[in-house]
Amino acid sequence: MFWKKKATIDLSLESRHQDHRSAYRIACAEEDPVIVVIDGESHRAVNISGNGIAFRANGFRAGQRKRAMIRLSSKERVFPVVLEVVAIQQNLCRCCFREIHEDAENLLHSYILDLQKAKIRQNQRHP
Repeated sequence: MFWKKKATIDLSLESRHQDHRSAYRIACAEEDPVIVVIDGESHRAVNISGNGIAFRANGFRAGQRKRAMIRLSSKERVFPVVLEVVAIQQNLCRCCFREIHEDAENLLHSYILDLQKAKIRQNQRHP
C-alpha cells in the first residue's frame, strides 16, 4: 500500500581497481593536452583532478615521489608539483599531488571546471 514505509536497500559497489582519488577526475582533451614533465621527459595526461593526475609512462613504481611540471595548454600556464605514484596499471601511472602551490591549485580547479562546462555544452548539442 502507498502509505507503507518503503524498505531501504543498502548497496555496496566494488571498485575495479585501487584508485582512491577523492576529487572529480576528467579526461584530458586530445586537442588541448595537459603535459606532465618529469626528469626532462614529457607525458600527455590521460585524466586530471584537483588531487592528482594519470599519464602513460614506464619506469615508475608505486610510492615513488617525483618533482614535475604541469602545463595546462589552454591556460598556457606551467606550475611545479611533487607527485607521488599511487598505482601502476600496465603503463598507466596514477599519481596524487603531494606539493602544489595554492595559486596552482586554484588554476587547476578553474581548468577542470572549464573542461566540465565544455563537456556539458558538447553533450547538450550532441545528445
